[in-house]
Amino acid sequence: MESQTHQTRRGRPRKRAAPAETVTTWHGVPTVGPVDVARRERAIAERSAFVLITTVPADRWSAAELLAEYKGPGHVERHCHFLKDPLFVDALFLKKPERLEALGYVLLGACLLYSLAERRLRRSGIPIPSPSRRVLTRPTGHARIRHLQGVQIERDPATGQRILALPRIFHPTLLACCDACPLPLTVFTKPPVRAGPG
Repeated sequence: MESQTHQTRRGRPRKRAAPAETVTTWHGVPTVGPVDVARRERAIAERSAFVLITTVPADRWSAAELLAEYKGPGHVERHCHFLKDPLFVDALFLKKPERLEALGYVLLGACLLYSLAERRLRRSGIPIPSPSRRVLTRPTGHARIRHLQGVQIERDPATGQRILALPRIFHPTLLACCDACPLPLTVFTKPPVRAGPG
């Protein structure tokens, strides 16, 4: 420990002035010594402890199986993060509980389609060229949506048929995504035929 004493009043004291009060401050001076290995191991063990409380019987699942099941749905949390996003959720106002439940099913269905598209892209093994001059070997659903969000469907003035409108730089990305899924390009221009009643 080191101490420093200084006056509480700044500047030069006046003549015949009462002596200024002094304050003593103490400062610790740390020194680095050898590492206490046992203490460090105890601290690591305390911080790495994981407590999981459950009502599942011990004869049904072991502690390791239960922990793996608990930590397993991380990819689900990553895909459904938009359900917890305040910018997305706070903009929705529903008065009836039935409508809120229906919206939840719609959002979960969208998340399911998102996950299926990503799984098809990755299992195909087809590299997806990116306009940023790199190739995506394990593309995510977010990357696919980001690269193809500019796809627009327009009508040919001469024939009246639907055509794809996409900047030329995204054409290889679109073709690779359709090959990986696999989907024909006509899914964008030809709506499915709906069967009539009866």
